[in-house]
Amino acid sequence: MDGMEEPEYHKIEKDIWKNLQKTTKPKVKINWSYAAAAAILITVCSTFYFSTRKTKIKLQNTDTVARIMPGSNKAELLLEDGTVVSLSDDTAGVLPKQAAVKITKLPGGHLKYDAIEAVAAGVGTALGEAGATAQTTIKYNTLRTPRGGQYQVNLPDGTKAWLNATSSLKFPTSFNGEERIVEASGEVYFEVAVNKHKPFKVLSPGQTITVLGTHFNLSAYPDEQITETSLLEGSVKVTSDRKTVIIKPGEQTLFNSSTKNIRVQSIDMDEVIAWRQGYFQFNDEDVKGIMRKLSRWYDIDVSYSKDFVNQSFNGSISRFEDASKVLRMLEHTGTIHFKTEGRRVTVMP
Repeated sequence: MDGMEEPEYHKIEKDIWKNLQKTTKPKVKINWSYAAAAAILITVCSTFYFSTRKTKIKLQNTDTVARIMPGSNKAELLLEDGTVVSLSDDTAGVLPKQAAVKITKLPGGHLKYDAIEAVAAGVGTALGEAGATAQTTIKYNTLRTPRGGQYQVNLPDGTKAWLNATSSLKFPTSFNGEERIVEASGEVYFEVAVNKHKPFKVLSPGQTITVLGTHFNLSAYPDEQITETSLLEGSVKVTSDRKTVIIKPGEQTLFNSSTKNIRVQSIDMDEVIAWRQGYFQFNDEDVKGIMRKLSRWYDIDVSYSKDFVNQSFNGSISRFEDASKVLRMLEHTGTIHFKTEGRRVTVMP
């Protein structure tokens, strides 16, 4: 702006990392408070600062890092008849109609289901034992995202669901019957349409979530021992073979796939929905947990050196920086280093 001196972005970042390196670093647990503040500043400055750098970024003690771009809106839709529809581009249009449902692919990674007529097959025919009901004609679709993908779908009842990377959601093209039932794996954020007469159920390995209308996040990755159900609005009942609990907003259930037990804890709701807002947020999270998230989003393979020691971090990083910048920020804590070879990243002390 006129009359204002241009900030020295290079000096600002250098001072931040200098202060960060002076902090006391416990042997196992790292306090990343400076890095969290730096993340906010660098996110603001990165467009200017990094775009003006002409040299390739190098991580400490590593090879030159090729640009590994962040994930994007891409998925595939598996139809009842086995047809697979790619949803990897931004073009909009109407997909093949199924029964009484219109499926529209919208720009920006968004799929929408609309009922175009009543599903009446078999209704009122009363054919006895050989008869069919409307439920027997329901078709199922599965939306699934790859590593490095995310997608949104509006279900036939108006419920909205957002899928994170390596996630899937199986759902009927029409919600007939007394319940609305879907199956989910990976991470899915739901905004469930209210219907007091027809509960909405989400099945995931080992547990069932029952709601009438609410906002919640489910994290149920096969490579994680804990399944997390986090409530932002409304009420949720979580049931396993051993226990049933009801949680209120600001709480989370933790289902242990080994012990089959469920426990409840309070949550930081900003952390839970961080991925929906476009950033990673780590609250006392260990390196292996962080790297699993980066692996899914950046489609990278991660290995660990023999002398690797797991540690914990706190911080916030944009999901839309390329991988080298995210790893570089982690390295600036001075307690962890990376070696990259193509899409393989080795974590070292």
